[in-house]
Amino acid sequence: MGGAAEPRDDADPPEAQPLEGATGDAADSPPFRRRLVFWCGAVALATLVVGLAWIVVTGVLARGQLQKVRADLPKLRQAVLDGRSADARQIAHRIGDEAARAHALTTGPAWWVAANLPIVGSPLHATRIVASAADRIGSGVVPTVVTLADELSQTHLSGSTVDLTPLRRLTAPLHRAASTIDQITADVQRTDGSWFGPVNSARRNLLRQLVRVQGELTGADRAARVALPMLGATHPQRYFIGFLNDAEARGVGGIPGAFAIATMDNGRLTFEHFGSDLEFRHVRAHVQLGADFTALYGQDDPTGTYANSDLSPDFQNAARIWAGLWATKSGQKVDGVLALDPTALGYLLAVTGPARMSDGQRVSVGNVVALTQRDLYRRFGGGTRADDAARKKYVVDLARAVSRRLADGGNPRRLVRAVGRAAAERRFVVWSADPAIERQIVTAHWAGALPQGASTGFVVNNAAGSKLDYYLDRSFSYTRASCGAGAPATATLRLTNGAPSGLPSYVTFRADSNGRSSRPGDNRVLVTYYASAGATIRSVSLDGKSLPFTSAPENGLPTVTVDVELPRSATRTLRVTVAEPAARAPVTVVKQPLVRPMKIDMEGDRCGRRG
Repeated sequence: MGGAAEPRDDADPPEAQPLEGATGDAADSPPFRRRLVFWCGAVALATLVVGLAWIVVTGVLARGQLQKVRADLPKLRQAVLDGRSADARQIAHRIGDEAARAHALTTGPAWWVAANLPIVGSPLHATRIVASAADRIGSGVVPTVVTLADELSQTHLSGSTVDLTPLRRLTAPLHRAASTIDQITADVQRTDGSWFGPVNSARRNLLRQLVRVQGELTGADRAARVALPMLGATHPQRYFIGFLNDAEARGVGGIPGAFAIATMDNGRLTFEHFGSDLEFRHVRAHVQLGADFTALYGQDDPTGTYANSDLSPDFQNAARIWAGLWATKSGQKVDGVLALDPTALGYLLAVTGPARMSDGQRVSVGNVVALTQRDLYRRFGGGTRADDAARKKYVVDLARAVSRRLADGGNPRRLVRAVGRAAAERRFVVWSADPAIERQIVTAHWAGALPQGASTGFVVNNAAGSKLDYYLDRSFSYTRASCGAGAPATATLRLTNGAPSGLPSYVTFRADSNGRSSRPGDNRVLVTYYASAGATIRSVSLDGKSLPFTSAPENGLPTVTVDVELPRSATRTLRVTVAEPAARAPVTVVKQPLVRPMKIDMEGDRCGRRG
């Protein structure tokens, strides 16, 4: 068959040769794998480098924006306080832009991944939280602050009437802003600090500003919600207004003297009556203030003796007594009670300008304290019945003139600040018969209530019947060893009687039994120490000499009272040691307002401080 061999069916086909350029199994060859790993690593490294560079650059830019926000927030606050609405709006707009840029720069996948890395991600996470908080402030809080400033600038006093329309408009947005700042502050507080110093410092600085703004906004929110009903927005409100004289110390501050009855009806203030303490002779308030109150003060008949009605430093007790006294005398129910001293009147007169009494006497911020608590006794200090009657008439006339001047009003923003200052010093205190409103007043620290929990402080009550406390100096110090249960603490009060010689007899008169052996100018005070709830009083000493003592509670706080004879020009030192309960918050000092402010020195462990 042509001599050619036939191929066999089972013969193997000739081996195929790879085509040039074909990969085949070469993809699995070691050189290829090395090249693939190299390029993948290069891409990953490049991505990491770019991502790191992105985070560094955007982080630096965000930090710059946050520093601008931090610098602008105090400027905004000052512009608002000064009433510079145009400047406030400009600064607010700038803060919003700066905060938004800082937030945008710290968002995105790179920041999210990096912020969630262990250890190294801590400063990035903190930066994101700070930037987010700044953005929420800029968009949700700052605009309301500016609106608040604008609304206050539109609020005006016409005669003795407050226009309530701006306040009504402001209440809802102010409450939302206060809730927002509460949430932002809580978020930042929950964020752990960072090991990276600049980030940790930025967090602390923001937190300090947040806490300050939170306090101011929350206070404004609470004041707005309380002010509308108390200003008679829904129905008329009647108030008892007590004027205190700090020349004779009482627990709330000074002895009550002149008083006024006023009504507020839809923002309109009307004074119905002015009177002196003489109107409450043989009048009794039918109120029950609890077993602790009766045990501590019952022997001094506070519900039947107007001069002793505010022996307790808790103004809620005095307020209920005053309301009861007026109800017994007049048959009228009051909706609230206010008390203020001459220093508080001075703060208000600084805004409204001076008042003019019926005899032409000018009463101003510069003379109201001395006029009512010193000069008055030089003029009517003989101690005769004629002097007493003339002095009381003069005090009522002064109260009437000052009250009417205040009713004429002044700059609303400055008046609010003056009242706030007086309230912070417990020189202006308020009580409402409405329990819901009273709870808000207590929370706002306008009620003059005793603090709860960790507390310390001394309260002075004049036991001589004199007016020598005008010259009383007080210096208080407190030291706590630690925050644990049973920690030892020491509270010390130094009292100095700076009364000069030659004072009128009415000022130096001693109505107490010790007065027979005293010299003119010698004073006598009952000093009560208030310890923390749950504390145990360990020892009491006067001028280094240990004293026997009995502790009694008031509003849950352990107390001890010491009778101190205070000769003219003398200084006496009272020291109390206590075993404190465990504390999670700084101790609150019980501050009693008198003519001369008390010097306070707090040392040792300040428990519960966060930063």
